[in-house]
Amino acid sequence: MVKLEGTYVIDKLENIGKYAGIGANFAVACDFVAKGDFASLKVGRNEIDGDRVFVNCVDAQYVSQADRPNELHRSYFDIHIPLEADERIGMAALDPTAKFDFDESSDCGLPKQPVDWFTVKRGEFAICWPVTCPHAPAVTTDVPKRARKLIVKVLA
Repeated sequence: MVKLEGTYVIDKLENIGKYAGIGANFAVACDFVAKGDFASLKVGRNEIDGDRVFVNCVDAQYVSQADRPNELHRSYFDIHIPLEADERIGMAALDPTAKFDFDESSDCGLPKQPVDWFTVKRGEFAICWPVTCPHAPAVTTDVPKRARKLIVKVLA
C-alpha cells in the first residue's frame, strides 16, 4: 500500500527502490535501506555517504500527539523507519502562511499547524520532504514508551 500526498510517502520497506530517483542522493539511501542491515547500527549518527546520507539510530521517546511538536527541515529529506514499535506520525503540506523560527545549524523549524495522523508499521517507512512537509514523529496512541527507530537523512 502506498500513500502519496506530494510532500510525504508511506510504503513498505520492500518497495524502497522505487524512490531512488527522488533526488541526487536517494539512490545511495535506498540502497542502504534495501540491504536492511540495521542490527549493526549504533545508537547515534551512522555515516553512509558523509553529510549527503547518514542514519540517526535512536531510542525514541514515543509520546502523545498533544506532546509532540511538528518539525520541518530545509536541507534534508527524512526517511523514518520504525524498528521496535509501530509509529504514529503526523504529516501535512506546509501552510504557506505559517510563521515560525528556523534554526539553520540544526536544519529544524517548528511550525504550528494541523497535521494528518498516520500509522507507520514495522516493515514500512515514511519519507518527509524538506521545505514542504511539517511532521510530528514518534507518537503513540498507547502508553508513552521508548522504541528504537531509524531516521535516514538525505541531503536534498
